[in-house]
Amino acid sequence: MSALFLNTGGNNNAMDDSASNLSTSMCDVEEQDLSAALLNNNVSFSSTMVTSSADLSFSLTEAEICKLKKKFDASTMPNEDMDVSINVEEISVPEESSIQEKSIMHKEISVQESSIQEKSSVQEETTLEEDTSMQETTLNEESTLEESESVINLEDTIDEPEIQSIVPESNQLIVLDVNKPVVANENEPFVTEKATEIVAAEAEEIAPLEYFKNKLIEVGRRCWKSSAAAQHYTKGCYWSPDGTCLLVPIHLDGMHVMELPPDLYTATTVAQERGLTNLVPAVHVPEGGTVYDCVWYPHMNSQEPDSCFWLATRQHEPIHMWDAFDGKLRCSYSGYDAVDEVMAAISLAFSHDGQQIYAGYKRCIKIFDTSRPGRLCDDYPVKFAISCIAQTTEHHNTLTCGNWHGYIQHFDLRCSPKQGPLFTLGGHKGGITQLKYAEGSAGWQLFSGARKCQKLLQWDMRNYKKPLEEYQRNVETNQRIQFDLTPDLGWLASGDTQGALNVWDMNGDGEVSALPLHNDCCNGASFHPTLPILASSSGQYHFIGSDGRVNDSVLDCTGAVEQEQSKEKPQEVIYENAVVMWWCGQGL
Repeated sequence: MSALFLNTGGNNNAMDDSASNLSTSMCDVEEQDLSAALLNNNVSFSSTMVTSSADLSFSLTEAEICKLKKKFDASTMPNEDMDVSINVEEISVPEESSIQEKSIMHKEISVQESSIQEKSSVQEETTLEEDTSMQETTLNEESTLEESESVINLEDTIDEPEIQSIVPESNQLIVLDVNKPVVANENEPFVTEKATEIVAAEAEEIAPLEYFKNKLIEVGRRCWKSSAAAQHYTKGCYWSPDGTCLLVPIHLDGMHVMELPPDLYTATTVAQERGLTNLVPAVHVPEGGTVYDCVWYPHMNSQEPDSCFWLATRQHEPIHMWDAFDGKLRCSYSGYDAVDEVMAAISLAFSHDGQQIYAGYKRCIKIFDTSRPGRLCDDYPVKFAISCIAQTTEHHNTLTCGNWHGYIQHFDLRCSPKQGPLFTLGGHKGGITQLKYAEGSAGWQLFSGARKCQKLLQWDMRNYKKPLEEYQRNVETNQRIQFDLTPDLGWLASGDTQGALNVWDMNGDGEVSALPLHNDCCNGASFHPTLPILASSSGQYHFIGSDGRVNDSVLDCTGAVEQEQSKEKPQEVIYENAVVMWWCGQGL
């Protein structure tokens, strides 16, 4: 700190004008001049400084005050450690009182100058503290920003990792490899494998699926043997919603679940020379009797085992829920009649959200809560047996049902059962065996098929006075002949009793193309939800027995009855009980 000393030696002359002495303090000195003098010595003052309240004063003449000011102006301070001496030579003390006054003046100036120095040091320390606090505040803000930027959401690290963008240099090509991280240059960060997949998926344009542009390629097959005592024919086929497995009900042999061959999960083309896969059931539910209907859970996903199940109804049994992983029975939904006996449901359907189960019975529709097994349900009485059920995605409060009398009825479940259906559709000669709504924007278009009826009808449920289109197929039995639509609504496929697969181009002229795929009745057709793969099933019941003659006896001329020795010949039955997967996309 600067030290300010007052040199009083040299001039002992008396002061004549003591009466005109001015009583001043250091605060009376003009602040502007004093501040200028101190600022020249690199001393700064803060507005928060507090001046000393001590009243130390002395008397000086105007000449002495002017000379003292000149001394302050002429003095220089190179550094803080330099001592500054102020000589007052022309101060005259006539009496002892004057000497005492000068002594008091010396003390007062020293005290006041030391006070100024202390204030200056306080100001410097305050300035340093403020600068330090500002730096600490800046560092804290930067550290806070760094911490806030370094915080990573846990979900982002698992599901959606942050993608570091790579900006390539001019005329520099970055090749994205799914299996390896890629670096544009040495200064650019690595791209993680999942980020590369996302970037590649966004960059790559997804080509639409093409069907029936080339020859069909058989990629998998499974057959069942039959005998005169037990005929094991298929009863349709049903792809799971995620496309990983195929459900096939077999007469007198329960239900089988076939898995999609692993090499077809990501296939875009299949070679003609590809070997045939022997489809082995991953799950077999040996449920006896006739399976009336079965349906997958609509939100089934193999990555979530709890969602992997289907419902099935069979003769004299309640509705069963089966696990798709191990084939175990999860729970049952029972419908009872007026005498408290279990009834078998004829048809089944899930609501689109999977929260409800619609079961068609002989005289009612029972609505079960999926999360509440047992016998608790809501009854909706109807007049006819419900043979099949479908629900449009456009209105979740309505239900479309077919019956064995050949009619299609559209119900609003919010209305009283006494009101009956909203409207009834005809057009089929036999009982309705299948109803299916189109998906997406065409959610009001309904397709219907019936037994012993040669027509597939397409309806617009907003204008239901007559069908939009009629598609001809060959159906000669009471068996359910399944049909299906591609996800893009471009193709319609249906089996027939002659073993052919009938295919219609919905965007073309609508002409049928009959593909002879089986040697027996083609009763099932189902398109894969995401791949150009078609599953078809075959088989039917064959009548085996006598040729219809009740009495083989004949009369001779004498009237005696002679038994004709009939020569029984073994009866040959040609049958095919199989499920086949066909690749109907691009081939090599």
